[in-house]
Amino acid sequence: MRDFSSIEVMSRMSGIPLEAREIVDQWLLFTYDIPKSEAGDKARRKFLDRARAIGATQHTASVYLMPWTQEAEVLAFEVAAVGRACVWTSKPTDAEQAEVLTESYDGNLEKLLDVISTRLDKIQKHWENEHYKRATKMAEKTKDKLDGLLEAVQRRGSEDLATYAMILLRRLQAFLPVH
Repeated sequence: MRDFSSIEVMSRMSGIPLEAREIVDQWLLFTYDIPKSEAGDKARRKFLDRARAIGATQHTASVYLMPWTQEAEVLAFEVAAVGRACVWTSKPTDAEQAEVLTESYDGNLEKLLDVISTRLDKIQKHWENEHYKRATKMAEKTKDKLDGLLEAVQRRGSEDLATYAMILLRRLQAFLPVH
């Protein structure tokens, strides 16, 4: 078992509540069938964007696996309003399988954090080239993306992901106007 004391200290210092968990053991399996229509296409895009933002793992074309959270339930409800949605909740009985699922989920969240890191590199280059207005505008949009991702990382409870997210947040704050 890992010692989560550093994440607890970081949580207190940053004011971001985080309960550290090594393995996610409560999952939601979500399947959907959305009709091809203007409303259906809009609902599908919204679902896919939000599912990615919380690190959902795509199993097949219309099947996603994500930690069982209130946000995941809301996503299912919104899709059901436009098409058909079915939600299964599960708890893996095999600890090894739970670990594999958690690693896949964490990998998706890490990829999203990598996207933020790449954006921060671009912001840094704009700043170095004295394109302050462009850098600030990009930083503000990046903050919105990172805020949503911080919520997913917080719900996940991974010390490694939380550390990575906090490093990115600190990098980003250097480019944001002080209010």
